[in-house]
Formats: sequence, C-alpha cells, structure tokens
Amino acid sequence: MAYSSFEQLKRATRSLIASLLAILALGCEQAPEPAKVLHIGVLVDASGPTSSQGVAGRNGMQLAVEQANASAAANAAKVELHFQDDAFNADTAKHAVQQLLNDQVVAILGPMTSMIAVQVLPQINQTNVVLMGGSVLTPLLAGRDDQFFRTVSHHNPDAQQIADYLQQRLGVQHVNVIIELSNSQFTQPWLNDFANHYRATGASIEQNLSFTRNAQTNYASLAKQALLNQPQAVVLICGALDAAMLATQLRKLRPELPLAASSGAAVDALLEMGGRAVEGLVSAQGYKADDQSPAFLAFRSAYEARFKAPIDSAAVIGFNAANVLLQALRERQPQESVKQALLRLRTFQGLQQTISFDDSGDADGPAFLKVIQQGRFVNAN
Repeated sequence: MAYSSFEQLKRATRSLIASLLAILALGCEQAPEPAKVLHIGVLVDASGPTSSQGVAGRNGMQLAVEQANASAAANAAKVELHFQDDAFNADTAKHAVQQLLNDQVVAILGPMTSMIAVQVLPQINQTNVVLMGGSVLTPLLAGRDDQFFRTVSHHNPDAQQIADYLQQRLGVQHVNVIIELSNSQFTQPWLNDFANHYRATGASIEQNLSFTRNAQTNYASLAKQALLNQPQAVVLICGALDAAMLATQLRKLRPELPLAASSGAAVDALLEMGGRAVEGLVSAQGYKADDQSPAFLAFRSAYEARFKAPIDSAAVIGFNAANVLLQALRERQPQESVKQALLRLRTFQGLQQTISFDDSGDADGPAFLKVIQQGRFVNAN
C-alpha cells in the first residue's frame, strides 16, 4: 500500500514537471525578440551663430523620431538619438563626429550648414555611416559618390526668384551685395547664381562687399559703404543674425530701401531680431506655409505643441530628413548598408513634396518666395 502510493506520487510529479517544461518551451517560442535599438547621431549648431537654424532643424528631427517610436510595433527597433553641438566651428564639429562614431551610430542627421558639411564629410567617408544633411545647399558636394545625402536642392532656386522679383516686380536695375564669408561654401555659389541670372537681363551689381563675422564686425560701417553709390536695392547673402543687423543699419540711413536676402536668412529669428527694419524684405523659404493638407497641419500642430515655437524651413527640412532616413532603416534588407537602402528605394514622400535621390544622393526641392509684412513671412506672389 505504501509502495503503491509512492509510485503514484512519482508518476504525478513526473507529469507535473513535463507539463511545466512544455509550458515553458511554448512560452519561449512565443516570446517576442527584445527590441533592437538603432543609434542615430544628430549634428547641428546649438550654441553658435547659426543656432536658430540648428535648433529648429534638430527639433524637426527629434519630432520625427519620437513619432516613429510611438507608432512602432512592440517588438520593432526603437531609435535613440545622440545629440552633438557643432557650434558652427570646424574643429568642434570634427570632434563631435568622432564622439558620434564612438557611440556606434548607424547614421548622422545634419549638419544644417554647408561649411560644417564640407568640413566633416572626409571624416564620414572613411566609414559606412551616412550623413543625411539638413539645409546644406552648397553645390560643392553635388555629383559625388560618397556617404552624403540631402533632401534639399543645391541649385539655389531662390537666387533666380529673388533676381526676377527685384527686376520685374520692383523695377530694380542696379543693386549692391553684402556677402558673409564664414559659410562661403553656400554664400559664394549663391552669389554666382544670383549674379548670372540678374545680369543676363541687363541689370547690374554695382558693388560687392564681403565680410567674415566676428565679435568686432561693424555693421554700421558696412551699411554706410553699401550705400555710398546710391544703389536701388541691397541684397544680403548671410544668415538671419547678420541680415537683421545689416537691415537695421541700412534702414537707419535709407528707411525705404528695398532689401532682399538669401533663403538662409528667412527664419523667425530674422523677424525677432530685425523688427521693423526687415519689413518689405524679400527672401524665400523651402516650404509652403499656407499648406492646408492634413499631414502638414498635423506636423505644425505637433511641432508647436512639443517645442512651444513656430515652424520654419529648418524644422521642415529636419523633419523630412529624419523621416527619409527612418524609412530607409525600416526597409533595409539583410546585409544592405544604409546608403544602399537609400539608393535602392530612391523616392520618398516628404511633408509637402516627393523627395527623389539621384545616384549621388542629391535631390531637388522648391523655393517659395516670401516678403515680410507686419512681422510675418507672406507669399510674395
């Protein structure tokens, strides 16, 4: 009797252990794989003279990643951003890139300026890491088989539009130019494109003043020099800070002077710093601000709620660049590099237009002509 009870107990124990093992095995088969983390770098100017552009671009990138992470499946890869400040300084930027490479990022979003992109690209090209540029408009990086991609045009469409506006809408036949050279990789090609189109119809650039911004820059002196020969208008090829300072000094001397500025200046910081001095200034932005499409309205609402700031071109460009990169990462095939995925997919849907890369990773994009009226950018047409 005792022996029989013992055997029954052994059989019951074996059955219980077998059942537990089966349950454990089934659970192991059905348990999702731990989510992989994708590390992406962000390189922008967050503290230097182009920080208004850099911070807005960074915010657009961050919003795209936050939305992607929020909508991803439970077992999908999550994206972790690693932020670095290039401070619009070549040495700082190179050190920042090395920090991101040490973090083993699969790609880097940014920078937002041509000068920094030109400086760090040789360093990037020694790796398999893609550099997805923001508002990098220089043509000096076009047509290359390298690790650099961008979602914006390097053909400076705003240069032609501003030249046409000055001549055809305002009747301006003689202008002076003030060009800032710290970002000459963008400003000098922009001047060339503007000058070629403006002069092709018989108009002329009477004087070309150049300067490199520093703590001792005398904006009042530059303005006086630019007005010595009584130009019909002055074109400012520089960032928002310099454009605001120059416009203030120019308008002190000639309050009704027509002003124009390259697209790099057309951000909200220009309105804030320039005030009444920039009223009537014509420039261009890379997005359609009055777009009523659901996607754009949702982006505007989400951005302004998240960052307590209005959108601008840099924010839109950053958002587009991040979403293009995220799609390539999601759809990358086994053993395929990020660069190969971008070139295979080739065409992506941006916030307001299709983004298509050529074999060199370059794309085209529109420019929308703007005039500042009552402290706002409004359509010039």
